[in-house]
Amino acid sequence: MKLLSFLGAVGLGIFSGAWIIAARRRRVDARKSLSGPTININEASQQEIMQSLGLDAGMAERIVEHRPYPSKIDLLGRMVVPEEIYNSIKHRISYKAS
Repeated sequence: MKLLSFLGAVGLGIFSGAWIIAARRRRVDARKSLSGPTININEASQQEIMQSLGLDAGMAERIVEHRPYPSKIDLLGRMVVPEEIYNSIKHRISYKAS
């Protein structure tokens, strides 16, 4: 009887863990779909950066001038954009070099 209780508890734990992981994936996927497509900051033109990210001309020009970026966080490390702006655009940018 103790063995059956133990196996039931293990099964419930496995089921619960799988359910929690699936719920987190759905939440992450929902966030990605809301943010729309990403823009590559190493390849996009100044105009594309302005339109896609909603930045002003000066900020977009600074992003273009400081290329290439080996990672997104380099926008902060090189002091190209303020932290508030970086936090608002970090989910909508990519940095893969061509």
